[in-house]
Amino acid sequence: MVSCKKGNIDATSTNPAVIPYQEGLTINFITVNTINRKYLVYRPVGMTNVNAVVTVLHGGGGLGLDVAQLGTHPLSVFRTNADKEKFLVVYPEGSSDSQGNPGWNDCRSDDIAGSKGDDITFLKQLNAKLASELSINASKMFLTGTSNGALMTYSYAFHFPETIKAIAVSSGNLPEFPESGMCTNSSALPVPIMLTYGTSDPAMPPNGGCVANLGGACNRGKVISQTATINYWLQRNGLQSVNPTITTLDINTTDAGNAEKRVYNGSQPLVCFVLNNAGHAVPSKTVYTSSSPASGVQNRDIEYAEEVWNFFKSLK
Repeated sequence: MVSCKKGNIDATSTNPAVIPYQEGLTINFITVNTINRKYLVYRPVGMTNVNAVVTVLHGGGGLGLDVAQLGTHPLSVFRTNADKEKFLVVYPEGSSDSQGNPGWNDCRSDDIAGSKGDDITFLKQLNAKLASELSINASKMFLTGTSNGALMTYSYAFHFPETIKAIAVSSGNLPEFPESGMCTNSSALPVPIMLTYGTSDPAMPPNGGCVANLGGACNRGKVISQTATINYWLQRNGLQSVNPTITTLDINTTDAGNAEKRVYNGSQPLVCFVLNNAGHAVPSKTVYTSSSPASGVQNRDIEYAEEVWNFFKSLK
């Protein structure tokens, strides 16, 4: 059974005849397998029809849905961009990990400390609910995430690629030891994708290995390398023989290094941002994330939310 109820955070008006969500940011719930799951919806003021839905998955072990609060996290910039471009932004909340923090039960079979909830069913039912109540199809449904949310984005693309138009990820490599089923033998359906990587990411090792392994226990599982992850998607999208168009960006010369944009054009394109010497944080020009041994240094040459939307918009 699927149900929904809403509570207002900063709404200003409503137009339920067209879009069943108030303007502003609202709290919503959907019941999945008897469990109430929370998600936020941001509807820009003045938006009367939905030309796209961008679902944004937070990372694990940290802010959870607080990433939607303006100025708190680079993922909140999707709201600012939605104000300009008039699309709907959805922030689902993951299930609890071993420490009680919201995260995602992605395809890592060896993620001992991670979330154990049925997140894939939650996201599938949420995607279907949004499409139904907004009277739109998969061509207007997009998914993005960072870190644990990036791996959950991959998981969704393995299970239900026919229900979305494209995906984008920040700081997420594919699992080295995926769970059985669709995580191991996923659909071969091509999916347009944008990937963003810091070459000095201490939490999601560029050359593969243990995730977020400051304590040395490797209880978050292992991932393959950034290069192997990119090569998987190039093969899946039929782009192995395509030479990328490369552009270098160095807007902020005080950060760790420049950003290299690689564009692989095709019917199912791939765009990759290589953030030289950058760490784990979502890149942003406007929302600063302080450096630490756990996360490294943030790249400030690109605005992740803007680049993701530009990529999604180019496919419409």
